[in-house]
Amino acid sequence: MKIRIACIAVVLAAAAASARAQIRSGTFEINPYAGYLFGGNFGDTQVEFTPYRVGIDDDAIYGGRIGYNITSLFEVEFEYGYDKTQLDLDSHSNFSPDVTIGDITLQYYMGYGTFNFGHSRLVPYFTFGGGAANLKTRISGFNAVSDTRFTAAIGGGIKYFFDPHFALRVDGRAYSTYLGSTTVLCGPYYTCSQSNWLTNGSANGGFIVAF
Repeated sequence: MKIRIACIAVVLAAAAASARAQIRSGTFEINPYAGYLFGGNFGDTQVEFTPYRVGIDDDAIYGGRIGYNITSLFEVEFEYGYDKTQLDLDSHSNFSPDVTIGDITLQYYMGYGTFNFGHSRLVPYFTFGGGAANLKTRISGFNAVSDTRFTAAIGGGIKYFFDPHFALRVDGRAYSTYLGSTTVLCGPYYTCSQSNWLTNGSANGGFIVAF
């Protein structure tokens, strides 16, 4: 009887240790993902004398992340994301349809600090960071234009570990890309500078291989 009780205690202790040690310091995580990018508008830049604003269609996004767990609670991550979609003139009128004017490709090159909350199989996390977005537009009748701009991002999600080496990950985040500034009329006698940002939201999922 004592031997049986001792064996059960050892098994339970091992299971508890496994549940507590899903994320370990000094390990790498590789995370391919796919999902959906909710396109935004190009700041407050209006197309003169029309009810339209330049915007981006919603479309698929895919990419990957690689992370390093400095501790069991803090991780640094690097991300590449790719989205190819359409560039539209979005109408603000119920009587004016959206007009497709070309294609746009977005590529995100980002670095993050990620905070993991917990050591069990189910690990919520919060992440924020910055980097660059490359925007390449192709509009009929014009030369293709490619530009790289500063981008900030914030997000969060859940990792579910089946064991310390394999997990599923569900993630949501927002990207905000600086497009530059424009001069606008702020009063009857003076102008001021207005910053323009492109903000997109992403919902995605994938798996993690940890080693």
